[in-house]
Parts: sequence; C-alpha cells; structure tokens
Amino acid sequence: MRSSLIRLLSLVLAASALPAGAAQKPSFQPANFCDGEYALCITAPCEGKQVNGQVACTCDVVKGWSMGPGSCDSRKPVQKDGKTYLISTYSNNYNNPPNYLKSCPGSTQLWAWCYGATCVVDPANPAKAVCNCPVEKSPSVALGNCSSAMCTQMWSAATPAESAFANKHYYEYMKKNHPTVPVNPPATACPAPK
Repeated sequence: MRSSLIRLLSLVLAASALPAGAAQKPSFQPANFCDGEYALCITAPCEGKQVNGQVACTCDVVKGWSMGPGSCDSRKPVQKDGKTYLISTYSNNYNNPPNYLKSCPGSTQLWAWCYGATCVVDPANPAKAVCNCPVEKSPSVALGNCSSAMCTQMWSAATPAESAFANKHYYEYMKKNHPTVPVNPPATACPAPK
C-alpha cells in the first residue's frame, strides 16, 4: 500500500505545476527562518525508482521553526485538488542519538536532495508526507543510524559542505534569535567502529 501511494504521488507531482517545485536545486545559503508547518526529510528513506530524475521520499510533517528557501508566506501549506502540499525545509529536530551524520564519500553514490522539494501530505497519515526530491550523484552526508546501508540505499542527504553549513547555522541562528525555543545542537559524525 505504502509503495503504491508513493508511486502514485510521485507521478502526480511530476506531472503537476505546483507552487514551489524542485526544478532548481536550492542551496542552504541564504535560508529564511519561519515558524510553521513543514516537511522534515533529514532522516527520510526514498523509493529506488526515479521519475524524471526525481524520487519519492517519505518525510515527517512537523510544526515549528525551520530554515528553507523562499518567504514564509510561500512556504505555508497549500490546498489544491483535495491534497495538502508542503515544502521540505531543514531543522535540527532529529540531531540526537541514535541519529548521527553518516558520510558517504563515493562519487557514484545516488542520494535525494529534498531541501525545497514539494511534498504531498499522506491523507491516511497526516504525520507523513511524500516529497518529490531530485536525485544527485556525488559524495553526501545523511542523518541516521550509521549503518553501511545508508551509503547503498536511497536516502535524503546533502553535500558535505551544505550539511556542515546547515547543521551549524540552524543551531547558531536559533540560539541567537530565539533563545527560549529548545534546539538540538549540531549533529555529530558517526562513532568510529569498535
């Protein structure tokens, strides 16, 4: 059921003209901070099948502060044809064990760049959204459980430079500008194997 929902939504997203698609790969710099509902994909697994160079990733629907591309108004949820669309943005919400930064240094590694991607909230489970993320092939960093599978399966990730920037910038910005809001510190690298 989940697999068919992801494929269906992936095809719908690929064929639709939506408010803020992933036609251009946005960078974490500059990023606007907004308080609202967003899709958080930093630990998201993705389907292996690509449609038009994009892949469907299952992300969490979160409320609170995030940094992302575009204005806060442009990132508000949009209702269209009975579906709710969100934008995938970034926060440090999951930067705590058992999640660590897993580096995948291979230049042939496929991964999904979900930042700024358009997502559809799952009507059967409003805590989840399926995001249509461009597929990249380069060294990457993902947040997760440090298993070797993270470098052989499709995950939402970022380039090493973008990951380092977002991880640090989000924490520093929130501590300086919203000191009363709880925020996780930057995630740390996977522990060395014993």
